Amino acid sequence: MSERCPTGISGLDEILGGGFPRGRCILLSGGSGTGKTTFGVQFLVEGIKKHSENGVLVTLEQNSGELRDDMTHYGFNIQEMEDSQNLILIDTSLAKVGIKEYLTSVPLEPDSSFSLLPDEFDMEKIVDLTVSAAEKIGAKRVVIDSLPALDYMIENEADVRRSLINMNYQFKEAGLTAVLITESLEDNGITRHAVEEYITDGVIILKANEALDTRTLRIHKMRVTKHTLKPISFNLTPEGIHIEAPKHKL
Repeated sequence: MSERCPTGISGLDEILGGGFPRGRCILLSGGSGTGKTTFGVQFLVEGIKKHSENGVLVTLEQNSGELRDDMTHYGFNIQEMEDSQNLILIDTSLAKVGIKEYLTSVPLEPDSSFSLLPDEFDMEKIVDLTVSAAEKIGAKRVVIDSLPALDYMIENEADVRRSLINMNYQFKEAGLTAVLITESLEDNGITRHAVEEYITDGVIILKANEALDTRTLRIHKMRVTKHTLKPISFNLTPEGIHIEAPKHKL
């Protein structure tokens, strides 16, 4: 079995045989309110707190201030990890909609968290900045939240696909284990552009059933990993996402 990268999701590592395949890109798909961002941040916290693996978090849609506040609900102190140089947060949320107030330009080799100006909202530059930030602090983990923001940057479907393929390639070349968050358009859909699930090494789908007040996780694909295809129930607890450990080997 290939080297594993523990996810920090209680119960999931047991199911995956120790975690994600290290140095691979994993797609995390789901609708609104399914726990995607929590999953991504929990993955980074696991690396920083338990494995001495720094991380880079790229927020393409949610304001970084709101993100920091939201994650304190689970005991994830993003600001503290930034201050200790264990985490760099790249915020493009305001740049995406063209808001310049309070933003300052940043060098290509960042050593701290920052926001981008509107004229810097370019996918190739964001990937370059992410890899550069990872090199700066020796990060091993990256989370991109979330890929649908590409639709604001790139109008041509073919260009979106090329950007996704380039991102996947660059992160692998840098030896990063990456979680790429996306949104499913329909209950049965996985991605928006019908390419993300093919170029990534793993696909995890999160779903929420409001009527039954339940959430499930399904491992659609995970290379070099034996896993179940059945939906797995999980809870959002004060410590983050929690899955009951399997009672038998899957």
